[in-house]
Amino acid sequence: MVNPFEKRATEYLQQDEAFLAVVTPEPLSTFFEKPAQEGRLYDRLAMVIGTPGSGKTTLARLFKYSTLRILLRNRGFETYKNLIDGLSACSAIKDGQPAVIGCRISLESEYREFWEFPYPDTLKASLTVALLQARAVLAWLRDAQAAGIPLEDIEIVARPDADAALEAIGGNNGVGLQRRAREMETAIYEISAALVPPEIDEVEQNAAATAYRPLDVIDAFRVKDGNDLLQLTPLVVFDDAHYLHPSQLLALQRWLARRELRVARWILTRLDALAPADVLIEGQNVFEEDEPGLKRAREMTTIWMQSSEGRANQRRAFRKMAKDMAGRYLSQMEVFNRRGLNTLGDLLSTHVETLAPSKVEKLTKKVAATQRRYSITAERRASLEREVDGYLEKSGENSEDMKLSLLSILLERYANRTPQRGLFEDEPEVDAEPSKPLTAGAAVADGARIRLLHQFDRPYYYGIDALCDASSENAEQFLHLAARLVAQSETQLIRSKSPTLSSQAQHSLLRERADEMIRGWDFPLHHLVRRLSQGIADQCIVKSLEGNAPLNGGANAFGIPQEDFDQIPKSHPDLAKVLQFGVAYNAFVLIPNHSTKNRNWCLVELSGVLLIRNGLTLKRGGFLERRVDDLVRLTEEAS
Repeated sequence: MVNPFEKRATEYLQQDEAFLAVVTPEPLSTFFEKPAQEGRLYDRLAMVIGTPGSGKTTLARLFKYSTLRILLRNRGFETYKNLIDGLSACSAIKDGQPAVIGCRISLESEYREFWEFPYPDTLKASLTVALLQARAVLAWLRDAQAAGIPLEDIEIVARPDADAALEAIGGNNGVGLQRRAREMETAIYEISAALVPPEIDEVEQNAAATAYRPLDVIDAFRVKDGNDLLQLTPLVVFDDAHYLHPSQLLALQRWLARRELRVARWILTRLDALAPADVLIEGQNVFEEDEPGLKRAREMTTIWMQSSEGRANQRRAFRKMAKDMAGRYLSQMEVFNRRGLNTLGDLLSTHVETLAPSKVEKLTKKVAATQRRYSITAERRASLEREVDGYLEKSGENSEDMKLSLLSILLERYANRTPQRGLFEDEPEVDAEPSKPLTAGAAVADGARIRLLHQFDRPYYYGIDALCDASSENAEQFLHLAARLVAQSETQLIRSKSPTLSSQAQHSLLRERADEMIRGWDFPLHHLVRRLSQGIADQCIVKSLEGNAPLNGGANAFGIPQEDFDQIPKSHPDLAKVLQFGVAYNAFVLIPNHSTKNRNWCLVELSGVLLIRNGLTLKRGGFLERRVDDLVRLTEEAS
């Protein structure tokens, strides 16, 4: 079987049972549970916005009636319990029965072509909306039939005041609804498929121009499923909305935002479909400010599949989700499954071999040279060595290379925190007390590891937590990185070797894979994003390798004063587009309103693959203070 880590499971698992076996429930609780509990998930337009690979399409498939029915019929299996609980918390399952009938319509196909027609925008929008409604009805009916329900046992609950409109959509029975929807789909398709667009008069006389508004009529679906009579909330999910023309997407939003609609409706889109200001400025409306009659808080729910809020909790939640997902994927691979290997973390060693004696000797001489340069007494060095030994003993990483690297940083810090020495070598050593106590802890130890990485290529990126953190909370990025490790482990198994990967093997494979992923960028303005990200990385490396490790593990971001960053969409529109595409395609993460030194900053943080390629820390918070002009200068150099 193909390595499932190489390709998202939803792209090739057509059977619902196989699909459900690899889906993790964590994103449901992270992104959908809260708006569902607050009553904002099904009663208004929901905009679900995320980067490629954030799991939007996978989540949409979970809300299909046929998927829910299969899930509940297998409720006795432990594998599905957490998924059922997650969907129940999102009100898709109530009292042990499906409560939603969802359908997904991809906007990737011919819908954009409507906007190329030589018709008024209102007519083009009308054709688009009519076709989408017809296909939504057909998709709902197909889904119910896939669950084993005959058309005759499907009917809609119509709005009380919609008698005339009910007749126009084919009545309330599944048979009539399907017949009318097929007529409308055929009529509109004939227009879109014509080599030469018909004249406006012909279109207006076509059946496509007649009143067909099923989403205005339908309140609910009522289906007879065995002995159960269920009333279901219809949900239509418009996926891949970034393929639409911007004006076309805005028209679709306007139509779906109307409060009188009873059908639940979601739009799934990427960040590059929005205006730059919507992406760069936290809290910006996805509707333009001057849009008449549209109030975001009242008529829309916006669900960001990544957020700057609660980042520590997000990282923990993603680790849990990624580990669960990896276990489900491993179970699909026979070579691992038959050996009971279904925990990826167990295949990734966290033991680091100490450096070769020649490298340790080189490091020893460097530390001695630092001591001599700053005229540090043997007694002071011995005191700092005891501090280092005490920390390493507790941390379980008591290796000679770590001891020397940590000691080197503390010696540099001691020199910075004591009075300036004289310039003469024969000046006697004075064991002055530092202005601030010197301690060895986890933060400075990360700085020691980064130095060892750059000086001696000592492994830094290894273990399941590092793999998760390097994925920048993006499921697809996690799978791309993990795939290389899983493939190597599989090879070792086939060759009758241990499947466990050494820290050095993990480190090398991840850096190689990250470099491939960056070289494979082909999104809009990728050359400018690459140049800007490399410019940020280069300056972060210099800071991270300073002798006293002032930022501990080092920097992985630029910090721009928040008030200046907020002006970028207006003052530097070209830079705004570069940042937007960088965020949209997982090159950057923006952290607005980061408070440090009595000032708010917006951090332009490098994504995990860029950190891996450039040898930067995965710890967050270290940044370089910069101005907007510094970002502009880097992009102009690329041009």
